[in-house]
Amino acid sequence: MLEDELVHLLSADGEVWELLLVDGKESLGLSAKLRAQNRPHLLLGLDGIARHLRERQSRPAGIFSRSSAGPKAEKLAVVLSPLRLGLHSDLEQLKAAVYENIRSLAAFSDGILIFYGKCGNALADLEHDLADQACPLYFLTDARGERIEDCIAHAPGGNENYDRTLAEHQDVALFMTPMWASNWKAMGQEDAASGKRQDLGAMLKGTGMTKVARIDTGLCFEPGFEEKVEGFAREFGLQRIELPGEAGLAKCSYERAKSCLPARSACPDAWVCSFNCKGWLEPIRSICRITRKKFLGE
Repeated sequence: MLEDELVHLLSADGEVWELLLVDGKESLGLSAKLRAQNRPHLLLGLDGIARHLRERQSRPAGIFSRSSAGPKAEKLAVVLSPLRLGLHSDLEQLKAAVYENIRSLAAFSDGILIFYGKCGNALADLEHDLADQACPLYFLTDARGERIEDCIAHAPGGNENYDRTLAEHQDVALFMTPMWASNWKAMGQEDAASGKRQDLGAMLKGTGMTKVARIDTGLCFEPGFEEKVEGFAREFGLQRIELPGEAGLAKCSYERAKSCLPARSACPDAWVCSFNCKGWLEPIRSICRITRKKFLGE
């Protein structure tokens, strides 16, 4: 769901001397967007990436790896390992897949930045559960140092801004980013195949929620964002509204992870603190989660 943010960051980062994607259908869209931005990259299997990096460097290399090869010591080798969107339909399945992926990547990585929020608390204990891994883990955090709750909390700039948005727009059934607008049908179909999909129109009756919000993050890698949100609004009889968003949170977290690589002990601890719910706003947040979890599969 944060694919566009990755494209934005990596297409502009001159320190990335080599970009590698774990080959598979989950990487196809990301690869196409990177090509459109003239960002060179390689598609290799996970084992192939590990071999390739070990051949290029004198020590284990990986996700954010300090390179001894190349004109500048600060240049990085970056590996992207996208996971299937449909994993969100089952949070236990999502958790298992993320944990397994991290363990595989940690074998040859100097650090891993996890482009997930807490995802309904499925990943809330990730750092504690994987404390046995020698590879340091980094997270998407907001200005207050809190791990973001989910990909929607990322768009307004973090948990506090998301809380404020929920409080001001209690009649919004769904907050849509470009990737949500492009993929909600596919995820709904996956839920339907597993027998988990519920009718969104029926769910919305009696909730008082009459709107869908298009959050403009300023990124335009997904075509037809406005048209897709408008189509969703028509299909479910909702009014479309526009809300401002941003992509700065991902950039700050990315830069922090990079700066922490030489010595993990030099990193500030506050920005990986656990998220705590915000009292009376939680019932509002829960309704928004329900529309995403039960119908769209988050």
